[in-house]
Amino acid sequence: DNYTVNFNCAADVKGFSIEPLLLVPFVENAFKHISHHNNQHNFIQVNLSMKNGTFHFNSKNSKATEEEKEVTAKHTGIGLNNVKRRLELLYPGKHQLTILNENDTFNVDLAIKI
Repeated sequence: DNYTVNFNCAADVKGFSIEPLLLVPFVENAFKHISHHNNQHNFIQVNLSMKNGTFHFNSKNSKATEEEKEVTAKHTGIGLNNVKRRLELLYPGKHQLTILNENDTFNVDLAIKI
């Protein structure tokens, strides 16, 4: 009851392609690191849109508490580093990636010039 997953894809996100599976690590991490609060709302939001020839991806999730982080810390990987490197190789000068690791949320914003 305390979990919500929202996925929004704008109607104009069509007619182009990006590197296969490029966004998977971001979505996977949102599910892997979502909070598990009993007394608060736990959420994941994923939004896709296209504006002025630029594809926009946003993923935001509530974060785990310090105690919960200890459980997932054992399972850290290299997913974000790999996707950053892939973006540099595949979209040099054509992308902007912003990752905000805030107190209660983890937010990823990616823009790719198509």
